[in-house]
Amino acid sequence: MIRLDMSEFQSPNSSERILGTPEMVADEGLLTSQVRKQPFTVILLDEIEKSNPNIWNLFLQVFDDGRLTDAHGNTADFRHSIIIMTTNLGATIYSDSGIGFNPSASAFSTTAVKQAIDKTFPKELINRIDRVVLFHPLSRNTMRQILQNELNGILQRRGLRTKEWAVEWDDTATEFLLNTGFTVDLGARPLKRAIERYLLSPLAATIVNHQVPKGDQFLFIRSDGKRINVEFVDPDTPEPGHLPPADGAGREYTAAEDDLRALLLFQRGNLAEVEALRSAHDKLRAQIDGEHWREKKHDALEKTNTADFWESEKRFSILGDIEYMDRIETGLDTAGSILQRLNGPNNKNRTVFAPNLIRRLAQRLYLLQLAHLSFVQELPRDAYLKIEVISKSKRNAEATMKYALTMKEMYLKWAKARRMRFSELLSSGADAGSGNSCRSILAVSGFGAYLILSPESGLHVFELPKAEKTFERHNVRVSVVAQLEIPPLGSETLLTQAEERFRTEEGGTPRIVRYYRSEPSPLVRDTYRKWRTGRIDLVLDGNFDLFGPVLASGS
Repeated sequence: MIRLDMSEFQSPNSSERILGTPEMVADEGLLTSQVRKQPFTVILLDEIEKSNPNIWNLFLQVFDDGRLTDAHGNTADFRHSIIIMTTNLGATIYSDSGIGFNPSASAFSTTAVKQAIDKTFPKELINRIDRVVLFHPLSRNTMRQILQNELNGILQRRGLRTKEWAVEWDDTATEFLLNTGFTVDLGARPLKRAIERYLLSPLAATIVNHQVPKGDQFLFIRSDGKRINVEFVDPDTPEPGHLPPADGAGREYTAAEDDLRALLLFQRGNLAEVEALRSAHDKLRAQIDGEHWREKKHDALEKTNTADFWESEKRFSILGDIEYMDRIETGLDTAGSILQRLNGPNNKNRTVFAPNLIRRLAQRLYLLQLAHLSFVQELPRDAYLKIEVISKSKRNAEATMKYALTMKEMYLKWAKARRMRFSELLSSGADAGSGNSCRSILAVSGFGAYLILSPESGLHVFELPKAEKTFERHNVRVSVVAQLEIPPLGSETLLTQAEERFRTEEGGTPRIVRYYRSEPSPLVRDTYRKWRTGRIDLVLDGNFDLFGPVLASGS
């Protein structure tokens, strides 16, 4: 193969390097001499658009007659060669666009790329090209594979390979590196810099400062959206003061056999809990490895090869399905890896485990179960959540405001605990200009986000004792709608899209979801899912989804 970097041929006299110069007998020409020596070759003209137009005209003869005469009158035969030209014209059309199925990738258009080629190169050159092959933006699946290859290589470095560490990646860390390490104009090139900056440098500083514990350790790598955090967990060391109350204390419902939510509330770090986690993992693995799952993913991948795929609005849904399935599979692989290291063949005699590890693994499998359920039932995945206080009485609105803030804090704690990605799109307080209203709108995405939040739509009533057997009630309205698969376009923002969704989806008299009471005795009553508990502290701390019957649908 002969490769020419066409950025080196930008001057008007660059053709002399290809054809040679008449004044110098020894100078036979860079390209013509090689083709005469080996006519059966592949010629790569890399980034052809950066070369001088005189070079383009030079290749008109090659593409038409299959031959080229150098400065000394010698003819090179190109009829047995394959010539490939590359160009980055398509990558510079949309400077603000993203890659893969990201929201900003909606600007990608094959038509626009072809128009850019037609405007740049003369028609006689394009007319001599047998075929134009258009490369589409990198898919999220491809980016994740590239990232995984980079991480595997990094973890094999001598300084890390010799450590007794089991490194486990949280989905938030992977997404963070994908978002910071890829750009539309540079592709995957900044990825190594992102890994070096956000992962290796902080980890190296920790090692140098001798802040790394010795012995067998689990390294949990996650992100809070701003940076990557590394946490060391010793699998053999129970957390001090962690033992839960005696059996039955604080448990107001009986969990189903495969319900992992009890382990998210209370963990003892015993072998029975690990066996329950392994059973849940194996059941989900059987479903992921099943024929139905494989066929669904294969069909989605096949659709990406259709001619009009990148111009179709269905691409958001199809690429979203592929990405979601990839994330579920990766998350399940990580859960299986933790289980293997926690209680695998090399640790058969272990009977005591760190409750922190049990909790982490229970949450991962719990959310994976919900993600799988959402997918197979074709339910929405991500959600917009609105918390609202509307009152005709300014005094009552001000009194209810603190309960609205309590609700907002509850959902924020829940989102952080469940590793959800969330952003506050709107936050407004009560004032006369807003009609004594208080509104907060959140965008929440992650495994099981909509499935967990959708039953929260309705009135949440906070009760204060007023007189004997009577209560003063303050109503906070919560609304949940699904996020659209089509990202905001043009001047539209997530907030305008969310408000439009609420306008079209809200309606009718809201149902009462839950009652909250701190006095005279703590009590939370969920009238929709039919459960009650005296642990109002656990509910308001973001654990509302861990009570009641097993979630089976989003309705």
